[in-house]
Amino acid sequence: MKRLVVFSLAAAVLFISCNRQIKPESVKTKNEIEYEMSWEDVFGKVNPEKTWSESAVASINVKNAGDAQISIYSLGESKRVLLARETVSSDATITFDMPLGLDYGISVCKENAEGTTYMSVNNSQLAAGTATVDFAVASTKADFPAITEQNKAALTMPTAVSQATGERAKIWGYTNFPSWIWFDINEAIPENKSAVEMGQITNFDLQSNGIFYIAAIYGATGTSSAEIGYYYYTGEAKPENITYVPLIDALRADYYYDDITISKEEALPKVMWADKLWKWTPANFCYYDTVGGMKSSGFQTRTGDNQFSTLSIHETYGNIDPTKSGISLIKGLTFQVDAPKGSMVGFYCKTASTRNHTTAGLNTSKRPRAAIKVYDGFRFIGLEDGTATSKNEPDCNDIAFVMVPGNDGVLPGLFLPYIKDNNSDKYYNGDGTLTEEPKYDVATDGPDQIHEDLAAQKNIWTMAFEDMATKGDFDFNDLVLTIVPDKKTANADIYICATGGTISSYLYYGEEQIGEIHSLLGSIEGGKNVIANTHSQKYQMKKIRTIDLDKNTKIEDVARKFKLIVGNDVVTLPGKGEVPKAILVPGFWAWPKESTRIDTAYPRFADWAYDGKNSNHAGWYKHPEEGKTVIF
Repeated sequence: MKRLVVFSLAAAVLFISCNRQIKPESVKTKNEIEYEMSWEDVFGKVNPEKTWSESAVASINVKNAGDAQISIYSLGESKRVLLARETVSSDATITFDMPLGLDYGISVCKENAEGTTYMSVNNSQLAAGTATVDFAVASTKADFPAITEQNKAALTMPTAVSQATGERAKIWGYTNFPSWIWFDINEAIPENKSAVEMGQITNFDLQSNGIFYIAAIYGATGTSSAEIGYYYYTGEAKPENITYVPLIDALRADYYYDDITISKEEALPKVMWADKLWKWTPANFCYYDTVGGMKSSGFQTRTGDNQFSTLSIHETYGNIDPTKSGISLIKGLTFQVDAPKGSMVGFYCKTASTRNHTTAGLNTSKRPRAAIKVYDGFRFIGLEDGTATSKNEPDCNDIAFVMVPGNDGVLPGLFLPYIKDNNSDKYYNGDGTLTEEPKYDVATDGPDQIHEDLAAQKNIWTMAFEDMATKGDFDFNDLVLTIVPDKKTANADIYICATGGTISSYLYYGEEQIGEIHSLLGSIEGGKNVIANTHSQKYQMKKIRTIDLDKNTKIEDVARKFKLIVGNDVVTLPGKGEVPKAILVPGFWAWPKESTRIDTAYPRFADWAYDGKNSNHAGWYKHPEEGKTVIF
């Protein structure tokens, strides 16, 4: 039967069930009985509530979206997954396949002519029932007071002017981020941990492909002036070739205005947050300006204006753990970066004693003083505001901002700069490759068709089978399939990836035979079936079937129609409480290498297999043991 889950990441496994009953002992084959006995010897008896699909059905109520495209993404992953996408008019309910084990909920993105707005739905909201996302509270038109001509002038006035060139920064508006931005920052550039030792990208250059934007989120932790800006140059990275463009002073200004003709009250604050009561709270960047009072006597002129540091507001109303955060939205003050196309571009933090650059070669010590974290559609940049050289420095998180695509603040999508790795003299691309020539990384936030296919990973699923020809080695690689649904074309492509046995085995979808698995993959050598793609990739995965879907078809409905017939044994996705002979896993899963038991390849698997109720065991499939799985 179909199951509609009132979705909860913490408890969704409780809701997954199926209508297949456990076979009585009298109709089980010898192989099945021996397999189940060997399973219990290794893993113990199966929890009667246990299922073997990491999939649930979730639904989100969307309100006041207007005519818009709604996209639902996973959160907290370095590569977000597109879970659903629909065109709506005002209100709608969107139902979709949800991978279990996502740690931080989902993001609901609205795109229309007004721009792009994100709303996050965290675990606690999901646990309370079918979640509702109301875009009225995130209106880009109603967030601020009416913009007078003076206010408009304030927005386009410089925060600083370069004495050398007269270059002026322009405030371009605000970029909305869900509350999980704090979690991502904490993961990307954690406090008091060396960015180099954490494996962050610290030795990099950026090359401009045209105008883009940065949204300031957090800073600064020092006590002296901290001027933040960008620079660009052509040719060699020498001081005489560099143009500096200052943007903001992260410590000395709560508001941005040009002169005394524009008052603080008429100018907009730097950052605005929405607390749990859906009220915007203005903020600044001064680490010492806290909700509980000023931490340093040097900044007493700031007191009494109810403008506090972004970090303090976060700590007061939110939590680094997005499942506990009371903060719903963050607005980052956004600046245009107008470095000439083709020039090298970077960012700097200038204090009284030094200027730190993202280009390590420009720093006095020639050491990295900045880190970058690559995500789909945006990039975190963290800057160091000092010169400390302790084992925990540089942590590169004294000032943090986000590179975002955009055009006049509406984020339609833009080619972001690519990153050059100075060590290899090659270009680091958003897909993780290094190439001699840059592959421009396409921004993923916005409706432009040019990046539609790269907007996110599809909601791919992997089926992994044991063939039960022996007592079982539990490597779950005797047959590996991937299922790639595409709701736009209303079908799913099925690929065969690996054959981990040599016995002739026949794959069926429903009652229709698709074929013998070795013939389907081409893993036949000298007329004999061979083990393929369970040590490393030798054969290309092959598309073997396209399945029609309708709007209500769920991934588990598709997966349960597959069966593998090996001699007298029939291997399918097991029912509730059965010993598993196949599992359904989110993503393009890295299956165990040949004869490597699944709990050796994935140490968290055994706990998940034993106890399906404990949400701490969900997501086991994201934590492989190094060198124990097959990576394509």
